[in-house]
Amino acid sequence: MTRTLIALFVLTFMATSAVPAMAQQNTEPAADADNPVVARVDGFEIRQFDVAVAFERLPEQFRQAPVAQVFTQIVQQLVDGQLIVEAGRKDKLEDSPEVKAQVAEFERVAIQKSYMQRLIEGELKEEDLRAAYDETIANTEGPLQVRASHILLESEEDGYDIIKALEGGADFAELARERSQGPSAPRGGDLGYFARSQMVKPFADAAFAIEPGSIGPDPVQSDFGWHVIQVVDKRRQPPPSFEESLPQLEQQLTRELIATHMAELRAGAEIELFNLDGSPVEGPAKQ
Repeated sequence: MTRTLIALFVLTFMATSAVPAMAQQNTEPAADADNPVVARVDGFEIRQFDVAVAFERLPEQFRQAPVAQVFTQIVQQLVDGQLIVEAGRKDKLEDSPEVKAQVAEFERVAIQKSYMQRLIEGELKEEDLRAAYDETIANTEGPLQVRASHILLESEEDGYDIIKALEGGADFAELARERSQGPSAPRGGDLGYFARSQMVKPFADAAFAIEPGSIGPDPVQSDFGWHVIQVVDKRRQPPPSFEESLPQLEQQLTRELIATHMAELRAGAEIELFNLDGSPVEGPAKQ
């Protein structure tokens, strides 16, 4: 067996075998009817929920397959894991310094995670998120946008023919549907609203120079062909909605909440800092 296969086996085994104890300790158990027993090892029950948790902990390449396809293998890994736990307990490994150190570290990390989660859930309220939205986002103005339609043609001569027809009273949308070679033709040439940076420079320069309700006096050439441009409207890009801004707001307020709370914890603790060589850091001891 190659080193890569050995490493993969260990990774997979560790991902699945540790699940039952963690799942039973940290998660509300489902009703027996919805969470049937899938194996017993000397009376220790392994349930369907354990299999689901183990599946989610597998490396991504293994999660490409349906759970049913790897169900038997996962159950066997969970059984093996429990057998190893029992063997280790017979050897009193739970009393070994190595295991105690790992348990202590796991507990420390779990406490940190649980503490911060409870802090955020308790303090991060919708009214604060909405207040932050109103203060920082709701009244902001985005870049200038143009709403325009265009008719894409092969030649400059074709462009002037279209402009002449429009000056004679032809309907822009109808001509776009009949003559335009661009993908917007079925929509009458309508491109919707766009910022200057969203279009190639010759087209953007021309469109932003045309007044709303007007048609450009000349065809405009770009890498795509010749454009006859009609500008319908100009506006400032509206701010994103509260719902669209929610992930950003949650991150922002979470950072602020944690920073404020950590400052309070630091203010109430005596912290001594040392350099890499063990000498004390100069300055006040309390941080």
